[in-house]
Order: sequence, then structure tokens, then C-alpha cells
Amino acid sequence: MLKDRHIVCLAGCEWDFTWQPTQEIMLRLAQAGTRVLYVQPTGTRSVRLSDWRRVWERLRTKVAGVRRASSLPSALTIYAPLILPFPHSRLACGINRRIILRTVRKWLGRDIGPDVLFWFYFPSPLNADLMRAGKICLTLYQIMSSAEAARANPGIVEANDALLQGCDLIFANSRRLWEQAQRHNPCAHLFRAGVNLEVFEAGTGPDLPKPAELEGLAGPVVGYVGALHEWVDVELLRQVAVSMPDRQFVLVGPIVREVEALRRLPNVHLIGQKAHGEIPRYVRHFDACIIPYVRNAYTETTYPAKLNEYLALGKPVVATPLPELADYNREFGEVLRLAGDAPAFVKALREAMADTTPAMQELYRNVARQNSWAEIVEDMSRLIDERFQARAHRAGP
Repeated sequence: MLKDRHIVCLAGCEWDFTWQPTQEIMLRLAQAGTRVLYVQPTGTRSVRLSDWRRVWERLRTKVAGVRRASSLPSALTIYAPLILPFPHSRLACGINRRIILRTVRKWLGRDIGPDVLFWFYFPSPLNADLMRAGKICLTLYQIMSSAEAARANPGIVEANDALLQGCDLIFANSRRLWEQAQRHNPCAHLFRAGVNLEVFEAGTGPDLPKPAELEGLAGPVVGYVGALHEWVDVELLRQVAVSMPDRQFVLVGPIVREVEALRRLPNVHLIGQKAHGEIPRYVRHFDACIIPYVRNAYTETTYPAKLNEYLALGKPVVATPLPELADYNREFGEVLRLAGDAPAFVKALREAMADTTPAMQELYRNVARQNSWAEIVEDMSRLIDERFQARAHRAGP
């Protein structure tokens, strides 16, 4: 694990949002003693009236000094920058760059030196500017999704290319993202999302109480964990739930899109976001887990972080046939059931629940153990340390 380094993480998600690889990696590094400055997302579009709640929370945190409810390692600092909300203005980017770099120097207690790693998670013009300004440091871009598919803005695509070409290391969350990155940078490496075995294997304990929201549900439970965002196929979910009135569908996670078609169904239960440590308590009581994503340019490169978490608890998984999930089956032996439409999805769910034996559950757990976050972060740390050492060797005594 990294030692005696300082990481400035330009995160793509708020610390308190649904748990993502970003928080998992930074928490592990901080727990190992690496100092981490976690910079909350600075945005890729101008502020709109609908953003008032997020802006208020940031002001409240900054001005009122609100303490976080969750306990964090002393090596981890959360920074919510107050910057100009014009992400595609060159003047605003220049000012915002100076604001963030001044905070980084204050956090370090000195000038930014070669022992600092700037770790970028999303391609904004500001992050591209910070990468160019921080060439004395090590720079790393971890690609979690396709910039071209998710954000059509030319400034975002340009920033994505700049980060791919200019950073010292690239980590990609899927094989297709890795292949794309390799065309820009030979120092690209594949690191798919893993599972926190310490949390999820503990979630199988017999003494853990059943969540109150699951008490009294009649019939087997089909579960989904994660944000209900635009990549979730709501119409597919609706058709499947209507076709399976004898099954209960429990959706755990924040709702960030219109889901009224699901709310109206008596066997669909939207229970909102839960703390990451609570998720195993819910998944433990699912009879099958689902990944019902739409098929489009964005999901063609998507590797869902929830996959190995489901399997770690011995649960069968039914998903839409995303390319990365088809690859997963080829690599680990057809452990997932892939279905492209509602009738096939219903059939796969019924088969999955009927075929779940102790032997199959152990197979799922063994596959998940091959995707442990502990090992993934160790491998990441080794590559980062090698680059730090190579730079120090070139610089000389």
C-alpha cells in the first residue's frame, strides 16, 4: 500500500452519495496512512435553479463548519470547494484552478512537490487545467465511464482527451474503456470495480436483524442496489414486475429520475439510499439480484460496481447483456444470467431462484473473492509507487 504520499482526489461523486469505487479506494488508502484530500465534484455544467439544494449544502458545510456524521480516518479530508459555477469559461477555470491549488498548498502545509499525486475521476476543463498545472506531481486519471457517451459537450470530450494523453497513469473500469485509453496512452491499466469482502462477507452473519422494510413481504424478493439513474431500464423493470406478481421487487438507492411507473406497482418497493455498511443486510434477504440497464453507447463500456457485491453474498444475478458482463461470463464461467427483453428476464429470474443451491452460492462467493478491493488497491498502489520511484530516479540526487 502507498506510504508517505499525498493524494489530491478530484472526485466524480459526493462523499455521501451512493458508495462508488472512488470512496472505496480513497478510504482504503487513507486507512493505510496515505494522506488524502477528497475534493467534492466541481461540476461540468453551469448551476441551474434545480441545483439549489446541493449549493445550499455546500455553503452550509463550508460556512457553518458542519461536521460529517460518518467517522473518517484522520488522514482523509473532505473538501467542498466554493468556486465560480461556469465550468466552460476559460476565465472561471483559471480562477478556480488557483482556488483549488491554494487549498492544496494549505492542506499540505507547503508547496506542492513531487510526492503528491493528483488523481482525477472525471473530465472537466478545470481538471484538465489542474493536470497541466501540476506536472511536478504524479497525475492519474481513473476512467469510470465513457465521456463521449455520457457528456456530449465538446469541452468535456476535449478535457477527456487531454487527461488521457497527459496523465502519467490511466486506470480504466472496463475492458472497452481500457482499449480506448490505450490508443492515447501506453500507461493504461485495467482495474474493474471490486468488492469489499470485509463488509460483504460479514453481512452473512446470522445475528444481523432483517431490515424493517423487508418485514412482511409476501413471496420471494428480487433486489436491486444502486442509484435509479437514467441508465436503469425502468420500462423493462415495469414489465418484469407486472409479469411476476408473486415476486417482490426491492430497489435500494437514491432516485435521480422519474420512476412513477414503478411506484404504482404493488410489488415494487422503493426504499431509498442506505449507508454502504447497511447494504449487505438487504442483499442477504434477496432471492435474486438484478442489473437492468438499458443498452446504449454509455452502457456498452459499463462495468457495474454492484456485480461482485451481489455475488459475494452468494446471490444469483440476472442482467441485461452488457458487453462487459458477457466478458465476465467468459472469464468466470457463465455465472451470470443475461436476458435482453422482459420475457427472457422473467424466465431467467425464475430459473435463477429455482437453481440456487448451496453449491451454486459458494461458486458465486468464490468468483467474488477473485475481485477483492484489498487486492485491487494493492495492485494500484504498486503501479503508482513504481512511477513515483521512476520519477525520483530520473530527477537524480
